[in-house]
Amino acid sequence: MLVKVAICVFVVVAGLFFVKAANLTPFIPSAEPAGSGDDGIKQPVTQALFGLEPSVFGFVGVLSAAAVVFFAYTGFEAVANLGEETKKPKRDLTLGLLGTLLISTVLYIGVSLVVVGMVPYTEIDRGAPIASAFESVGAGWAAVLVSIAAVAGLTSVILVDLVAMGRIGFAIARDGLIPPSIAKVHPRWGTPYRITAIMTVAVALLAGFLPLSALADLVSIGALCAFVLVSVAVPILRRKRPDLERPFRVPFSPVLSIVSALACFYLMLNLSVEAWLRFLAWMLLGAVIYFGYGYRRNRLAQHEPAVAPAHREPTADS
Repeated sequence: MLVKVAICVFVVVAGLFFVKAANLTPFIPSAEPAGSGDDGIKQPVTQALFGLEPSVFGFVGVLSAAAVVFFAYTGFEAVANLGEETKKPKRDLTLGLLGTLLISTVLYIGVSLVVVGMVPYTEIDRGAPIASAFESVGAGWAAVLVSIAAVAGLTSVILVDLVAMGRIGFAIARDGLIPPSIAKVHPRWGTPYRITAIMTVAVALLAGFLPLSALADLVSIGALCAFVLVSVAVPILRRKRPDLERPFRVPFSPVLSIVSALACFYLMLNLSVEAWLRFLAWMLLGAVIYFGYGYRRNRLAQHEPAVAPAHREPTADS
């Protein structure tokens, strides 16, 4: 984490010396047709359903790009997924979620502004935009440093996400939606080692056999769908379960929740038909597992309290 934050600060500070104001004008270039674009399952859903021609640049182009790179904004979910291992969740989760969102937003905006200011937006290397930006201004040493830090940063992101997925699997198994044996807790380490190992192998296989663009779209559409569900659930739970303890209350509900759900759903529509088909296939697989196993065995159906799959629940010291 320190490496990632440090390199972002380095990019902003070092890159400021090479920023040219002319590269930032116009700040949002006028929208242009995307050319021939894609057709069939490669085209965005907005084009397939509503006949809206895809465009680059402009406000619509910004929204389309946001849908594609949305996966870069999902790392803060690890804070919520590890909530059961915090010593003071009421305080720590609120500070952790809002703090990481604020810091990430500031760093993302800062890095994006600097990179676009260093290199004209039409000349940015899509494969390695930051490193190539420093190379283009003659700061090769900085490009090497950024590349090394990028490898370290990506490695830490993968490890954190795998830890979070293990905790998600643990919670799902505790609720009876998947076999408890899958999320068995290690007697010595106090962690759900089986589900973590399964997810590690699955991630490695997906990374090895699927193109990066397909993976990015899958992660983005999955995260956006989750955000839609969470946004919709907030006002519903307030109405149906007003008795629940709420250490943190979403302000301006249900208006903010509805706006959030609609915005996330619109971003989903900007992804390709191919991404939607893969997403629906993945959802179908989940439905098969749920109705084939979890529907009858989950603890709500059994009217039972939550029970750890085995041994003990992981603690903050595990």
